[in-house]
Amino acid sequence: SPLFLVGVQRPGTNLLAHGFDELPEFKVYNEGNSKAFENYRIRALPTIESLVQKGGAKFVLFKPLCDSHRTVEMLDYFGARARAVWGYRSVDGRVRSAVAKFGDSNLRVLRAFAAGEAQKPWNIWQIEGLSAESAAFIRSFDFNSMSAESAAALFWYARNALYFELGLNRRPDTTLVNYDDFLSDPRRIAVGLCRFLDVPYRNAVIASIDPRRPSQRPPLPVDSRIHERCSALKERLDAACAAQMA
Repeated sequence: SPLFLVGVQRPGTNLLAHGFDELPEFKVYNEGNSKAFENYRIRALPTIESLVQKGGAKFVLFKPLCDSHRTVEMLDYFGARARAVWGYRSVDGRVRSAVAKFGDSNLRVLRAFAAGEAQKPWNIWQIEGLSAESAAFIRSFDFNSMSAESAAALFWYARNALYFELGLNRRPDTTLVNYDDFLSDPRRIAVGLCRFLDVPYRNAVIASIDPRRPSQRPPLPVDSRIHERCSALKERLDAACAAQMA
């Protein structure tokens, strides 16, 4: 069966993929694997289907973060056997990690989108699947005065909003994972995930994790309107995640 690990870039999914890779029930194709991905985009679904059939494991895991907006399409293609895990983390944690790794990439793409300019093909995924509401919210900003941090937070909002906009919260084949919870209480989260996937829990899935509380750092200087939207969405994600884990 295919398992899709989705969400917004820098949500800790590498840690999850690495943990699952330690279990015999899983075969993992990370987004850099050319058999399943091209330029971090998932290959045609019939190609993915052939990899699943050859997988020889209960779950063949793919990490198509750039195709998270296609989660419903991917799940429906494979039917009842497919599963998806949507990973997310705190806004500040994602913003710090994304700006450190990608610089002002989100800012440049969102600025071009708001200006109605054509996108470079390898960036187009960043604005694919946007709801009308998210598109209007993005276009309401002046990107000439926006910081890379505010743009990365705005991107966190627009992509994580898809979880609810796509109706993934109403699907029994999809679950949320909070990366910050996974770091602070890895066994509880891993047990819940294994229960969701109907595989036996083993300590190997969290062997590489040193449990720790999220560091208390001063909040990032993010535009107040964006911060407000992100805070409300984070509360909604946390509530849905807690209900699923219960």
